Amino acid sequence: MLLVLKNIFYIMEESAMPKPGLPRRYLIFLGGVIFTALGVALITLAGMGTSAVSSLSYVLTFVFPGISFGTFTFIVNASMVVGQILVLRREFKPLQLLQLPATFLFSVSLDLWMYLLGALTPQSYPGRWVFLLLGCICLGIGVALEVLPDVLILPCEGFVNVVSRKYRWDFGLVKTIYDVAMVVSAAIVSLACTGQIHGLREGTLVTALIVGVISRFCCKHLAFLMSVRGGGQPHPC
Repeated sequence: MLLVLKNIFYIMEESAMPKPGLPRRYLIFLGGVIFTALGVALITLAGMGTSAVSSLSYVLTFVFPGISFGTFTFIVNASMVVGQILVLRREFKPLQLLQLPATFLFSVSLDLWMYLLGALTPQSYPGRWVFLLLGCICLGIGVALEVLPDVLILPCEGFVNVVSRKYRWDFGLVKTIYDVAMVVSAAIVSLACTGQIHGLREGTLVTALIVGVISRFCCKHLAFLMSVRGGGQPHPC
């Protein structure tokens, strides 16, 4: 995943190809947010561990059972916006506050998908693998649709990008450190508050290994969405 995001950010910075208008680009981005929420919901409902970036939010639902996964997802992501402001200070652009309504949509969509798909959760181990792989596919599509329009990114990846640019550190390295920190934090909170580890299993590893490959494939094959009628080529990825 981190290699895909790094390559995509680089391509977006270097590309001078024309892009469609903002309304269309934001519409594609919002579609990506909803697809990403679907992917995270499927992966989580498979019961084989959630993604690294969602692990802390998911663990907190076991510590505070009355608060939803989506609510904690919004809280964690909002804290990452605050982190961006603290890092950038006066360089932070007010337009990036649009990450908050995007995160709200993601969080609401996540809770909605969890509710709608909860009754369909398979009980057999092979069935859970099907759910997990479907979730990885949806998450890969969602990541591609979020990144292609080059308008916003969700706050967790945004924080990683900000730190990488501000301190001139390798994006992949910062992303790896961030993901590891989230997983370690989730494990510590889970053990300290519940006595066992929740949300970190084989599915967490599988998600980390294959979602990046899927999203890169989807970027290449969905690039036509960024083509400009009457000229230009599809946005590369």
